[in-house]
Amino acid sequence: MQTFEEYLKQHNLEALMVSIRARVRYVTIYNAVKGNPISSQHAQQIKQAVLTLTGVPFTGNFVLIQQASVDELPTLPMKSIPKHHVR
Repeated sequence: MQTFEEYLKQHNLEALMVSIRARVRYVTIYNAVKGNPISSQHAQQIKQAVLTLTGVPFTGNFVLIQQASVDELPTLPMKSIPKHHVR
């Protein structure tokens, strides 16, 4: 399976050009290249952008951020929430 970095090199694409076309931050492309997690929305935008730029789809995978369900989110008891005093 081809990595995103290999795909960019094969098609002579610059990360900055892809980030502009995908309308994502440059660091998002950097993270995709390095195998760091990105959102599924950004992954879709990047895939669409490189398809538009090259005419060849990127068929590899990105590491995606895992979305926590509401039940998995941490909670704090009411007593531990700091109170703000209005002056």
